[in-house]
Amino acid sequence: MNVGVRVNCAMCKQTIETAAKDVDGVVAADWSVEKKKIEVSFDKTKTNQAAIENAIAASGYDTENVVSNEASYDELPGCCQYDHSMKMNQ
Repeated sequence: MNVGVRVNCAMCKQTIETAAKDVDGVVAADWSVEKKKIEVSFDKTKTNQAAIENAIAASGYDTENVVSNEASYDELPGCCQYDHSMKMNQ
């Protein structure tokens, strides 16, 4: 799975990757600063893309398909708060 995640800086990398890796069945997660995309390897018998994107959104970051809730977004450090109202470039 390779999906865009809206972020501002490399500091967000650990939070995004940890959110994905905390989903049961995720084997590896690597967010690219340059591409603004996360590549996730997972066991399809244990989870799916939607569950992983929901976990990332719950950590405060929008993905291409799932928007984070305001409470999670508001908990991000100020430097990590992106323009939450803008659409993601795909």
